[in-house]
Amino acid sequence: MIDTLIFDFDGVIIDTETPDFTTWYETFQGFGVELDRSWWTQFIGGSSRRMDICSLLHELTKQPVNCEALTRERRRRYVEVVESNPLLPGVLQYVQQAKELGLRLGIASSSRHDWVDGHLERRGLRDYFDLIRCADDVARVKPDPELYLTAAEKLGTTPANAVVIEDSANGVTAAKSAGAFCVVVPNPMTRDLAIDHADLRLDALSDMTLPTLLARAKRG
Repeated sequence: MIDTLIFDFDGVIIDTETPDFTTWYETFQGFGVELDRSWWTQFIGGSSRRMDICSLLHELTKQPVNCEALTRERRRRYVEVVESNPLLPGVLQYVQQAKELGLRLGIASSSRHDWVDGHLERRGLRDYFDLIRCADDVARVKPDPELYLTAAEKLGTTPANAVVIEDSANGVTAAKSAGAFCVVVPNPMTRDLAIDHADLRLDALSDMTLPTLLARAKRG
């Protein structure tokens, strides 16, 4: 029986993925080099700690890079864009319907609490969620299943009784490895990537009502 709905955050609730790439892309352009999108997409949904972007910029330019100053300025521009981005289509309706249907509602994100909680608070969504599980809470982030396994446990259920909404290959791998039914809703950065291991793919949550999705998940 499906009793839980768990969202990824970045790229699922708000499109944070596109401005993350584009602001770095613009930074690289300022040095006269190009940031390869295929290099970038391998990290989406996983740990940014694996990404040494300043070393990549240094390798491409053969110039010294003031990483601290560069990262600070790029981050400022990135946050400005993200804070102006709307919720992605269907998100608010799904959250509200989930509460009306009595589902447990959680978030499992490879980002940190200060990022996820802050955006949810500013948009009036924080109180909808029974649990928010972030990188701060686990030893391993996606594609490892730990975030989803522990989120389900803390919510008092099992992954087999949960529907997960993801946007990336790393996220889908984590959800499926945990044993959950996984819906992928790609964002502009992941739309043309092969994400064939999800149970269902939608262009937007607004394309299917939550009750219809739950019925599909029950059929497996």
